[in-house]
Amino acid sequence: MNRRDFLIGLSGLTFCNVFACSLRKSPDDTKQQQEMEHYDMQLRPHHILDIISDHGKGTEYQAHPYGHSLHIVGPKLLSDLDLKIKLVLAADDICKGCEHLLPDGQCKDVLAQLTPSPSKQAYNDVLDSRLFDDLSIEPNSVITTRKYLEAVNEKVPGIEQICTHPKENQEERLNGLIDGLIKLGVRDQI
Repeated sequence: MNRRDFLIGLSGLTFCNVFACSLRKSPDDTKQQQEMEHYDMQLRPHHILDIISDHGKGTEYQAHPYGHSLHIVGPKLLSDLDLKIKLVLAADDICKGCEHLLPDGQCKDVLAQLTPSPSKQAYNDVLDSRLFDDLSIEPNSVITTRKYLEAVNEKVPGIEQICTHPKENQEERLNGLIDGLIKLGVRDQI
């Protein structure tokens, strides 16, 4: 075999190997693809339920003394149910700007309405883990707000037992969720 034929054959094999390798996906490639998947915002599951419940109750958004971004994220989320959201078990876009958010992404605030007062970080992590389990959604999943709310709607009534905050009335929470889902067209009028 002459050198020219050898190089042509070698380049053909190299092309085939490169092409074949690009078709195979390793678990690391899949993880990287998920991390690079486009999303419009990242939110904790319970924060979305807070927004929907508040919407059902007719709450108007205003800047909060803590400096968090609920007054920005809430209206944006409600205005477009086709937004892609990354559901996280960590500080999210609402937490941005909050005086209680530490540089490492942890919340230093506590639930003062309870005795003893647990950390909000620990409380919210447990709450959101329960919501992920109940809704059969994996943390860091990217879905539209509409798809998330459809999954929530399938669990109403019932999910309010998980997402009612300490010292909040569970029936009011349920009614707020139902009214919010109806206002957004996710649930039929009862």
